[in-house]
Amino acid sequence: MLAELFGDGEPPVVNVNDIKPDVFHQLLWYVYGGTVPETLLKEYAKDIIDAADKYSIVNLKLEAEAAYVKSTTITADNAMDNLLYADAKNLAVLKEAVMDFIADNGGEVIGNVSLDQFPGHLVRDLLVATTRRNEGDSGRDDDFTTVRVSELRRKLHEKGLGMNVDGSREAMIEALRSGAAAS
Repeated sequence: MLAELFGDGEPPVVNVNDIKPDVFHQLLWYVYGGTVPETLLKEYAKDIIDAADKYSIVNLKLEAEAAYVKSTTITADNAMDNLLYADAKNLAVLKEAVMDFIADNGGEVIGNVSLDQFPGHLVRDLLVATTRRNEGDSGRDDDFTTVRVSELRRKLHEKGLGMNVDGSREAMIEALRSGAAAS
C-alpha cells in the first residue's frame, strides 16, 4: 500500500513556500539533532520563530525568542509591534521585555505610542511588570504572580513540569500551582 503512494518510484515533491530555504534548512537540522548557531538565531530570529511555531518545534522557538530578545532593543517606536508579535506567537519572554520597557518608560510611551492597539487582555501583564518594578523581582515561592518568566520556566523544569514551557505566564503559574497541589 505504501509503495502505491510513490507511483513510479519517484518520491513526491513537497513544496514549502512560506519559509525561507535557509530557515527551513536550520529547522530540519535542529529536528535531526543539530544546533542552530547563535549568529543564525539572531539573524533569522523572527523567521525561525514563525517556522518553529508553525511546526510546533517548541525548544527551537524558545531559543530563537531568547536570541531575538537579546539582540533587540525595545524602544517607543517598536514596542507596540513587538508586543503584538509576542502576543500573536505566545512569546512570554518577549512580552515580558516589552512590558518591562513600558513600565520603566511610561512617560515616553504615553507621549509617543498609540495605545489604541494595546490588547486589553494584556493589562494584567502590564500591572505585573509595574508591580515588579516598584517592589523588586522577588516573588514568594507560593505566589508566582510577579515572578519572571525565566524563573517560572526554571521552577517548572525543577518540578518535572517543564515538558511544554511554551505558554503564557498564567499557564505556567497554573501548572506550578497544580503541580504543587498534586505533590
